[in-house]
Amino acid sequence: MATAKIVTWSRPDKDGQFPIGIKIWNNGKPSYIFEGHTLPSRDLWDAKKQEVKKSVPHAARLTNLLTKKLSEVRDKALQLETEKPKVAASSIKKSIQKKDQEKKQVLFVEIANQYLEDQLSCGNYDVHKTDKGRLKRFYAFANDGKIPFSDITVELLQRYTIFLRQAKKVRYNENSPIKPLSERTITNHLLIIRTLYNRAVSAKVASKDNYPFGADGKIVIRFPKSSKIGLTEKEIRNLEELDLSTHTPIYNHARNIWLTEFYFAGMRVTDCLLLKWTDFKDDRLYYQMSKNSEHGSLKIPQKVLAILNQYREGQNDYVNNKHNLVFPFLKGLATLDQRLVLRRKICYTVRSLNTAMEKIMLMIGSSKNASQHKARHSFAQLAEEKDVHPKVLQKMYRHESILTTMNYQSNFSHKKADEALEAVLGF
Repeated sequence: MATAKIVTWSRPDKDGQFPIGIKIWNNGKPSYIFEGHTLPSRDLWDAKKQEVKKSVPHAARLTNLLTKKLSEVRDKALQLETEKPKVAASSIKKSIQKKDQEKKQVLFVEIANQYLEDQLSCGNYDVHKTDKGRLKRFYAFANDGKIPFSDITVELLQRYTIFLRQAKKVRYNENSPIKPLSERTITNHLLIIRTLYNRAVSAKVASKDNYPFGADGKIVIRFPKSSKIGLTEKEIRNLEELDLSTHTPIYNHARNIWLTEFYFAGMRVTDCLLLKWTDFKDDRLYYQMSKNSEHGSLKIPQKVLAILNQYREGQNDYVNNKHNLVFPFLKGLATLDQRLVLRRKICYTVRSLNTAMEKIMLMIGSSKNASQHKARHSFAQLAEEKDVHPKVLQKMYRHESILTTMNYQSNFSHKKADEALEAVLGF
């Protein structure tokens, strides 16, 4: 029968301390469990009473801890011997250590919560909002995220993918159609799980041996190509000429911001909302792209000047426009340096602008999506139709690699395919 008792190690460690722990032995072969507890001297352990002497700080607490561990070891030894008469002391030790490791396992939700806090600390409101929504779906599937990373297996993620394919998009209003999640959205849901798993591995709270992502039968994350459709020249002309004088100001602002983004080679909406009057010098626009911090300059088209003239009245009003912004939506912020507040305001503003653009497109008789980002797609589509050289576009888009530009433009490269189709069918 296996026996166990609390012992102190006969030799001091490198710090001159004597480790204290549990000795297990069976069939003459001992095994030891030490968890980092030490005593300055072996004499401070009363072997007869099985307790730490009172002269040691927190003696009673340490004695209770050791006694609890001893009871746990004895219970485990009895359980194993009941199942298997001949059990080695080392097997009892391994079983105890495995149980301890399971107790210490960090749950997925703990890493996720820290990640979301980090995003808020960095001011990444949009990332926090989007990933929080994605995690909410995973929690609905996997016990509110209260599972260890070892439970996130290939099989579980395969079932989660099926779960996502049965889910529906969130409806922001009653008139929005009920649609299933797109393949890109499903991929993004898997991507956040991979991101958090990588964080857990880096923090050494998850094992790389159980990593469920990658090749060879694991979950491979591939980004499906989404359909990028811009507006035609005719639709843009209709947008320019549309009379919005009888509508509320948001409609004119939304149209003006969309067109400004288009005229400046597909400028991103964040950069457009942050445009300052001081960014315009010598008939050129100079600004730093927020996404990659790249600086650049573009000539100011005449069509942009016509839009700017609509906003010049408050240009020098320091009280109401202390940030010197062109467009009105961020003027009320106390500062532009609080990233979280700024990103939140931009997020709400873009939603309002996109809602307005949806209604404007119906006014010009089009059912196309004309969200603010579609201004970028529209410029790229027309640039492709007019055979603008990729090197020129690379500079305008401020891409680091020409391959990025070519891959992006390939979404709009239909001319040769159309000609080939016509050539084959034109008989």
